[in-house]
Amino acid sequence: MVVTNKRRVGRLAASAALASAACLALSMSANPAYAAEEPALRASISEPAPVAPGGTGKVRYEVTNVSDEATEGILLNISLPRYVSLDSDKRCQQTGTNPEGGALISCNISDDLGKLAPGQTRVSDTPFYIAKNAPPSTELGKLGALVVPLKNGEPTEDYRDLDGHNVVWTPITTSGGTQDSNTAAFEWWKKLVLPFM
Repeated sequence: MVVTNKRRVGRLAASAALASAACLALSMSANPAYAAEEPALRASISEPAPVAPGGTGKVRYEVTNVSDEATEGILLNISLPRYVSLDSDKRCQQTGTNPEGGALISCNISDDLGKLAPGQTRVSDTPFYIAKNAPPSTELGKLGALVVPLKNGEPTEDYRDLDGHNVVWTPITTSGGTQDSNTAAFEWWKKLVLPFM
């Protein structure tokens, strides 16, 4: 009788262990697995000068492959402040809006621009536009960018993790006046000053 109970307990324990292992395997297969502990890409971004409402600014992104493997492509996710927009690009699509009311954009860069050898850096000067109805002399919010490598068209790292050297933020600020009034003031200044130079 005692032996039967030990066998029964042993069978129950073995069944529980198998069930736990099966649940763990299912939960692991349900969530994508990301091998890298440290991001393979390092990003930096410049802080642009203030831009008048209705005007255009430029931000410089730099992405460096700090891993030992070449990338097949790059996933670039961008969060824009309200009143800020970018040129359309066939590699990019708007995926929603952030809590501040700005656009969330995701770009799958699988062409030559997304292919980085180990140690290679790619630099991009990207124009951005401020809506005419944006408030002047105001920090509109932060422009954020996250980059992760792609393999077979899929991210190899967690693209939701906002910690690490692959995530960058920079404030976007408007200057006083509008682009039209700033242009008019410059034209007036040229007429006044240039004849004396």
